[in-house]
Amino acid sequence: TGLYWSQLRLLSSLGFPDQASASAALHRNQGSHWGALRELQQLRLRPFRSRHFRGAEPGLDFNRADLQALVRQILATLPVASWGRALLVATLGRELGLGMVAHP
Repeated sequence: TGLYWSQLRLLSSLGFPDQASASAALHRNQGSHWGALRELQQLRLRPFRSRHFRGAEPGLDFNRADLQALVRQILATLPVASWGRALLVATLGRELGLGMVAHP
């Protein structure tokens, strides 16, 4: 169906080009591209989360120069559903002057 293929194209454009895994994620989430995206992001971030919860990752440093690295770390450590929401957390953290947060 057209909707299914458009959802696969959307997931591919968001960085998940493997049709098999995207299709399986869509199926497990009853065709919800948001649910599939969240699942695919969580799988991709699993190694980062493992390192973080073992204590191998530092806390969130809102003063770090690399904003994208901060956003990726927020995605890996906090329960945010999308890149946009993680970017919002990073931006607000910077604007509020949170600096280093050891245990987010």
